[in-house]
Amino acid sequence: MFSLNNKISIRQMQALLVLDIFGAGIVMLPRKAAKYAGQDAWLAIAAATAAAVLSVYLMTSAGRLYPRDSFVNLVSGLLSKPVGKFVGVLLSAKLLFNCAIELRLFGEILRQTMLPATPFAVVCAAMIAISAYAASKGYETRARIAQILFPLIFVPFTFLFVLGLFDVDLSNLLPVFATKPDKLLTGAIHAGTAFSGLELIMIAAPFAVRPYAVRRGMIQAVVFIGIFMIFITSVTIAKFGPGEVTRQLWPILDMMDLIDLPGAFIERQEALIMSFWIISNFAIVNSGLFFSSVLLKDVTGKGSHSLYILMCMPVVFAGSCFMLDVDQADHIIELVFYTLGIGFMIILPAVLLAAAALRKAGDARGKS
Repeated sequence: MFSLNNKISIRQMQALLVLDIFGAGIVMLPRKAAKYAGQDAWLAIAAATAAAVLSVYLMTSAGRLYPRDSFVNLVSGLLSKPVGKFVGVLLSAKLLFNCAIELRLFGEILRQTMLPATPFAVVCAAMIAISAYAASKGYETRARIAQILFPLIFVPFTFLFVLGLFDVDLSNLLPVFATKPDKLLTGAIHAGTAFSGLELIMIAAPFAVRPYAVRRGMIQAVVFIGIFMIFITSVTIAKFGPGEVTRQLWPILDMMDLIDLPGAFIERQEALIMSFWIISNFAIVNSGLFFSSVLLKDVTGKGSHSLYILMCMPVVFAGSCFMLDVDQADHIIELVFYTLGIGFMIILPAVLLAAAALRKAGDARGKS
């Protein structure tokens, strides 16, 4: 643990990344993967995990070029200052958009499971206010919070799904490798949206106390979340079958409602899982506000990140209040992921590496 220097350990960075990814997309993941890959949904998620690992490798390789520079300074140094500022503003806008959509989906889930009569604006405003307060305290505070929240989410969640293994039909996962390659690829592409948020690695890397260890740590975190996704998706499909999963809006919540807890002291288990999602949603909104403020501060070169958090809060609130149903929100999430998401996670790191290689080659020719 480090003291008020905005530097965090690799383990803390892993916890933050996992929490930043673990959003509403996980609730819909079994439905999206099974829709195209059927009982081989786990293979589609495994392929998406492999693509995410490749993305992490590219982003961390780009970050190693100038490990102590901020994201905006890195892009500015390799592609010019105007490009760096534009990319910084664009990424900030994407992160704020992600926050708004996550809050919209979270509000829909909350309305259908726990608080049907509570105005969405009240829940949204409370979540933004709490997340903004935590974000204003800096990155090290976020890391300490993540260390507390990580076991609170994943230990009970894993325990509940292990209990679910006692009442499943594994034949629903057979036959294996029966899905056509094109369908499997389509399922992997749609499952890949669950990894939205990986681009945060490039912004967070300079905060690591050991920047050259970021690559290994982040790959381990992505593999962990990939295995976790495969596990909960496989259990859900084994419980309901691929056909039924594709007809459910929130298959994981339906799965939770059928798990018998020892002692039966909780009547509705989906309400219990929602308590985990409240924590996870807090982490996602908190990260979006924090990193957006850091990017805007680096773009302008003025003020503190807390000032920019105050500017971002009404943007997220306004965006989350757009009346979108679940399918519309999911469609927008996929559209943004296939454009800006892939652009920041794969295309931009590749361009930065190419620019660095060209600069190095030019310097070598100049010396010769």
